[in-house]
Amino acid sequence: MNRPPDEFQYIPVEQLRALSTSCLKAAGMPEAHAQQLAHLLSNSDLRGVRSHGTRTLYGYCKTIREGGVNPNPDITIVKETDTAVLVDGDGGLGYAPTMLATEMAIEKAKEKGIAVGAARGIGHYGSAGHYVRRAMEEDCTAYSVQGAYPQYYGSNEGKRAAHYGNPPLCFGFPGQEEAPVILDGATCILADYQRGEEFEALESQIPAAFFKSMGYTAIGTLLGGAFVGQADPRAEEIAEQWPRARLGGLIVVMDLGLFAPVDQVRRGVDELSHLAAKEMIPVAGYNETTLPGGIEHRCENKYRQSGVPVGKEELKRLEDCADELDVPIPWRS
Repeated sequence: MNRPPDEFQYIPVEQLRALSTSCLKAAGMPEAHAQQLAHLLSNSDLRGVRSHGTRTLYGYCKTIREGGVNPNPDITIVKETDTAVLVDGDGGLGYAPTMLATEMAIEKAKEKGIAVGAARGIGHYGSAGHYVRRAMEEDCTAYSVQGAYPQYYGSNEGKRAAHYGNPPLCFGFPGQEEAPVILDGATCILADYQRGEEFEALESQIPAAFFKSMGYTAIGTLLGGAFVGQADPRAEEIAEQWPRARLGGLIVVMDLGLFAPVDQVRRGVDELSHLAAKEMIPVAGYNETTLPGGIEHRCENKYRQSGVPVGKEELKRLEDCADELDVPIPWRS
């Protein structure tokens, strides 16, 4: 999914943001939330993470218009301490509530060293990396995950244990001069599209890998689900009214200078990347070793200049979304 498309058109990121903002507003989202979401989706495009970029715009607009999530949620603070905050998302998409929790957790972590932000009663919050990267901008390291209660299987046809869930999660450390080390992915060893006999055969060949992914999934589900209050009657009430808002989200933020000087930690991140590239034998089929975050950093620098390579199918989906909402398409003018 996140390999560069074979056939594409370069689109400036500013045009992707403008179209996304207009479509979300036309679907019923408030302007501030629309701008925020458009910015985050296009950031994923810049990093080459197509799976969580503007290709999701059509689905989000459809979900909003069909009443799956609350287009204009009343986001409130449920609980707050010196080192923690819980936000009620009121059935909206998860981006705005989780980013609010993130901003508050960053402020608390800068003062206390560590803080936790959570959101309940929310829809999909996209890439967990959105929130971790925001913390990294403020000289912090962070971990984020989204979960549910009760556990749902989604596309896990047949409920095979090896396909168990796939909560998004992210860990991240900012570098000094080099790319950040940021693991932005999901818990299951298999992607949702990796199904069939070929992949089932792996279960007997590398069972330990599947047991690990089941464990990661279970912990992620609990941290982003029951732990943040998705078992609360209020969350159940939200899910009844807004059926696509049955998720919770969590972010743990730590001040990068909690134990050592910030620049010392950042240099350590750079050194780790240098050593990996210099000393590690690449994975079979690849000609270099990069740590998580390196390729995304490279894409972002490139695509800011060239524009984002949008695949033909994704481009049509964006244009269909705009046409249905009577929104002008910037690259057509």
